[in-house]
Parts: sequence; C-alpha cells; structure tokens
Amino acid sequence: MVLARHLYKRIMRRGRVIGLVALSSVPALLFWLVGFDDTDGTLTELYTDILSSAGYTYAIAAVILTTATLRDERDSGTLPYIYMRPMSRLNMAMQSILAGIAAVLAIGFGGWVAAVIASAVLGDLGAAVPSWTLFASAGVGYAAMFVPLGYLVPRSLLVGLGYILVVETILANAVTGLAQFSIWKIALSIYAGVEDGFGQVAVESLGPVTPGVGGGVIKLAGILLVGLAALTWALKKRDAL
Repeated sequence: MVLARHLYKRIMRRGRVIGLVALSSVPALLFWLVGFDDTDGTLTELYTDILSSAGYTYAIAAVILTTATLRDERDSGTLPYIYMRPMSRLNMAMQSILAGIAAVLAIGFGGWVAAVIASAVLGDLGAAVPSWTLFASAGVGYAAMFVPLGYLVPRSLLVGLGYILVVETILANAVTGLAQFSIWKIALSIYAGVEDGFGQVAVESLGPVTPGVGGGVIKLAGILLVGLAALTWALKKRDAL
C-alpha cells in the first residue's frame, strides 16, 4: 500500500483539507442556524431535508479531491516514475482509488462530526449520527468515478463539477432511469435504509430510487468495479505523460 499512502499524503495538503472540510460542513452549519428556529416537525426531519438538498457541497469537495489523486502526479511530472514501479496496472489502479476513497472519507468525517456537534447543541444527538452512512457511501461512489476521470480527462475538475451541477442536480431529478445511477441518490437511499425519520424534502430528493442498504451497496459495488476496470485499462493504454 505504499502507492496509496503516497497519493493520500500528496492530495491531503493542509490548506486543501481545511477548505474542503469547511465545504462539507455547510449542511451542519445550516442545520445549526435553522434548528434554533425550527418549530415544525422534528430535528431529524429538518436535518435530513437540509442534508439531502445542501449536501451537494460535500459532493463538490469529493470531486475536487478525487480528481486530484492522479492529476497532481501528472501535472508535477512525477507520474512516469510511478509507472516504473514493479507493480501490475490493476494493483496501481486499486491503490489509486483506495487513496481517493480514504481522502474523501477523511473529509466526510469532518463534515459528519460538525453535524453531530450541531445536533448535540440543538438537543438531539441522534439527529445526525446515522448520516455517516451517506457521507461514507457517497465518498466511495465519487472516488470510484472521479479518480479515473482525473487521469483520463485533462480538465477533469470542470467535467466533475459539471456532472454534479447538471447530472446530479437536474437530469437525475427529471429522468427516472438516470436517477437509478446517481451516486448522490444511491447514497441517500442507503441513508434512508438506516434512518426512518426522513423529511418531505429528503423523500422527494430520493425520487424513484428505492430506500434500502442492500440495493444501494450493490449499486455502489458495480460503480466501483466499473471505475476500477476503466482506470486499469487507462493505465495500460494511455501515455503517462
């Protein structure tokens, strides 16, 4: 796991980490601000509504981080030296995606801790605790998609942000078939499988995607395998420069 550790340390620069943890903590901040004035429904319903609609800030943080996993190596000219290491391309792809997953989960953990603190301050510690399932599953899905994208596409960050803004927030809500492959909706369905107190906005955000841990995990596993296969192929066929 030497390569995974190297890539993780490279992308987790202090300034980047602080900024992205702050970005992923936006739902927690909104929950804390709105929760004091909430008189309708429960705090759990309020939090799920805020997270389902404002949680895309975490998705944006995930895109910024994961597209940089191999892109930073390419931009600095050190990627060819990684190619020279005596390891299979499959192993290289696995360690690259693992580094991206670990980095996103670290950022997501910061956002989740902020939400738990806000929940405790508002007097309902359990309101945000189960949401770790959403942060974790979304992190895995986005890393599986965007680590390969960062290697394959020159302007991968812009493409990734375009995916979040157009596909995840617009098309996935308008096209039933596309919603089934939305990483955010898949992660939200896993969260709904362990949290019964979804508010109306959160339920609407799910759309046609059925809540449940099992189905969501199977979809994530499929996305992870596709991402691994794509990155393995790219590492074998594409020029490291």
